[in-house]
Amino acid sequence: MRINRDQVLAAALDLLDEAGLDQLSMRRLATALGVQNGATYWHFRSKQALLEAMADELLAGVADVGELPWDARVTELAARLRRALLARRDGARVFSGVFFPLPNALAYGNALIGALLEAGLSPKDAAWSADTVTYHVVAHTIEEQLAPEAPDRLNAAVDPLRHPHLHAALAHVPSPHPEEHFWHGLRLIVAGIRTEVPVGKPDH
Repeated sequence: MRINRDQVLAAALDLLDEAGLDQLSMRRLATALGVQNGATYWHFRSKQALLEAMADELLAGVADVGELPWDARVTELAARLRRALLARRDGARVFSGVFFPLPNALAYGNALIGALLEAGLSPKDAAWSADTVTYHVVAHTIEEQLAPEAPDRLNAAVDPLRHPHLHAALAHVPSPHPEEHFWHGLRLIVAGIRTEVPVGKPDH
């Protein structure tokens, strides 16, 4: 049976959904495709190369944001990235575990940095602010995709006398946090970026 690169990539993403990142292997992928072990290496020289391609495939279309004010564009790009990573089991872990200067990733980075440059930030500040936005999206999504943890251990460990501030906020601490938590953090980040916009530069 002859297979092409797109078939291997699609099967790998389906296997990710079925088994999760920790159980994804080239051998298991070959079995799912019904080919001999090693056949997938014709298209991806290593599991790392496969994971890079999978991560880039997750980002397909993420950068396709229309003409919006810079802050709305940053927010939309972050929201699109989050949806893309949530669309596949362990998507955020796949994304965070590889470095992949591939087409969709480059388009996302270009769009995000471009919005921040348009706001008036320096290239350095635009790049670092883009990283901050992306880190928030990825970290929050990893938490969302982890199995929910029972709060009982945390509740039992927090002493209201020794940890009064933590105790006061205890209802909002256990993970995974809801979607509102994501938007709260993103609003704070965008608000912080606005304070870096040069005086005289329009907010939008």
